[in-house]
Amino acid sequence: MSTKNRVIKTLVKLHRKLEQEVPHKSMDFDDYLHQLTNAPELYLRNIFQLMNDMVNHYIPRGVNEYPNDPQSINYIKYDCSNLLVTNSENPFFADRLLANKLISVFDSLRQGVVQNKMLVFVGPPGSGKSTFLNNLLRRLEDFVGSDEGRMYETVWQIDTEKLGVPHIASMVEQESVIQNMLAGGKVWDANKILANKLIIPCPSHDHPIVQIPKEYRRDFLDEIITDKKFKKRLFSEKEFEWAFEETPCPICASIYTALSDVLSPEEIYSMLRARRYEFSRKLGDGVSVYNPGDTLYKAPLHNEELQKWLDSIFKSSNTVSYKYSGMAKTNNGVFVIMDAKSNNIERLQNIHGIISDGVHKVGTAEEGINSLFMTLINPADTDVIYKEKSFRDRIINIPIPYVRDYTTEVDILRNSYGKNINQAFMPRVLTAFAKAIVSSRLSGNAPSIVEWIQDSSKYTRFCDEGLVLLQMEIYCGTIPFWLSEEDKKNLTRTTRRKMIREGERQGQKGISGRESLEVFNTFIQRYAKPDDPITIEHIFEFFKEKRNGNKIDENFIPALQRQYDYLTLQDVKESMFFYNKRQISNEVKDYLFAINHDVDSEVESPYTGKKITTTENYFNVAEMRFLGEDSLKEDRVTFRNDEMRRYVSKTLSEVHVTGKLEKTAQFKVLQTKYNQNLKQNVLAPFVSNDNFRRGIKDYGTSAFKNYDKLIRTEVTSLMRNMKNKFGYTDISAQKACIYVIDNKLASQFK
Repeated sequence: MSTKNRVIKTLVKLHRKLEQEVPHKSMDFDDYLHQLTNAPELYLRNIFQLMNDMVNHYIPRGVNEYPNDPQSINYIKYDCSNLLVTNSENPFFADRLLANKLISVFDSLRQGVVQNKMLVFVGPPGSGKSTFLNNLLRRLEDFVGSDEGRMYETVWQIDTEKLGVPHIASMVEQESVIQNMLAGGKVWDANKILANKLIIPCPSHDHPIVQIPKEYRRDFLDEIITDKKFKKRLFSEKEFEWAFEETPCPICASIYTALSDVLSPEEIYSMLRARRYEFSRKLGDGVSVYNPGDTLYKAPLHNEELQKWLDSIFKSSNTVSYKYSGMAKTNNGVFVIMDAKSNNIERLQNIHGIISDGVHKVGTAEEGINSLFMTLINPADTDVIYKEKSFRDRIINIPIPYVRDYTTEVDILRNSYGKNINQAFMPRVLTAFAKAIVSSRLSGNAPSIVEWIQDSSKYTRFCDEGLVLLQMEIYCGTIPFWLSEEDKKNLTRTTRRKMIREGERQGQKGISGRESLEVFNTFIQRYAKPDDPITIEHIFEFFKEKRNGNKIDENFIPALQRQYDYLTLQDVKESMFFYNKRQISNEVKDYLFAINHDVDSEVESPYTGKKITTTENYFNVAEMRFLGEDSLKEDRVTFRNDEMRRYVSKTLSEVHVTGKLEKTAQFKVLQTKYNQNLKQNVLAPFVSNDNFRRGIKDYGTSAFKNYDKLIRTEVTSLMRNMKNKFGYTDISAQKACIYVIDNKLASQFK
């Protein structure tokens, strides 16, 4: 094959591939309406509905870890990675507070609440707000290019022969003929590319349905849409008001008027087409992003060549004026201002009226603008938009602060250093590092927590004095197991909402995202060694010496170590703990049945068949297994009454559904309490046994076989459980157990 033929063949392949990648050709208006009838949800939506659909497409349904909690505020765990992380050069990790705020705001988009408003993303330098918005817009472009994200706009295809102006070359037909020629390697006849069509795209990206006159649109849609469920939403919900209220842009309206002078409505609509609305940030179509230094253009945009054809067709220079503003290019799209500085201050002032009224003047014409307006801003610059009360009323504030959720901070560190970074740390130690960083961004003694926790001194073994560690758990969606029953009971819906509202204002100070990675890099360089995992002592040593300009409270790190000590002790205890699951299960079942009967009753449990005498002693013994031997009598009585009410009001109905008591939430909670109290003293026989400690150190070596059978059995089981239950390695399990024994943690936390 000659070089020329090889080049032609390769070029033809490229053309075919490119043709497959650009399948979005325009369709006749009646074909579009047919598609709308079959899938109205896809073919009848504006930018606000599209953005909501995009977010729900990329963010799966969230997880509620406490589905049966009567005080739940639906503070959900959402996975935003497909939206903001996957296939991104600079991933953005949204913490739980931000993810819930975003879902709330984007849900309101569909309800029409955000129309005539501006989303303002406020965050300190280094919070990643630019990365967040860039990733969001990139994903929006991807979504609009997919089948699920299709958007449609108006295109006019004027049959000039009917207007007495023949031989207008159609670019669409030219492209089709040329591609067919290249694919077949034939020479084409120039006459075949001449047609009597003039393609006029709507510069305002009008949705095709708005070309139906407003006064007829409702009846028209009522007749063509057969989906009764969708039709009910269409005619009753605010999200679809645009479909009945919007009017064509000045250019489309003038084309229709000019054509109606000489053509019938049927002939006019035969020239109307719908095509995919392609979002392109580079071209400013559908997405326009303005930086402070970008020049302000106030003059209308126009197309001189197209205007000549329009003047020729309609025999007048005033009939159809193809002039439009830069705002039109993002009509039914997204208009973004990056930072309220320099030229962007004037841009914000210019769009104030547009946001309020939804219109923009171009010469004597009025363009309807229905864009989603977004602004990124530093807290120091907010006066630009908040100084005018009328503007403040048009703002929806979305904080993009430093990460306040330590699990998200861990994800950021892993992303920067790779998932294998876990192997460099003892379990929980990487998390402890993240907690230290996040603590610098949170204010201790938050009003809602001070109001909720009346006596913080009882949590000194788990928490810092300012209860920042407790704040972190709440922001992560966790209700700590170490909270007292009274405090869990007082964690009401009102209290939770207050804490989340306060959390949205946190993260404006402290160690930034960039600083965090720098600190982590310094830490890794100093302490990471092969086969010698980083310990909590390294965390304590590092932050005691280097607290980044005192951004981390000096009392926080000792509290962090105490919490680590307690949780690691629980790992070891749980790994040493052997219990009779069936016996515990039966005792919990019997107790739940017994509390519904008076004291000193003779009853038979329907769950186990056991005969029970409900004496005070029976209840006291059972309740001490749940609450501990040092629990007070009045606490046990309160506990009993609460459990009885929960059993009657909720658990019995769950049993009716599942058929099994052990599947109910109440049973699972009581079983966990029982197990926790049983294992409190499980280490007592071993902590003072030197052979046990040496056996742990020699585990995995030839010397281990010299220990007696009991030591070998206990140590082997302990190591196996540490690995299987909590993800330790042989090395980290040995280090953790020795740490617990040498620091006498069992007696410290007795």
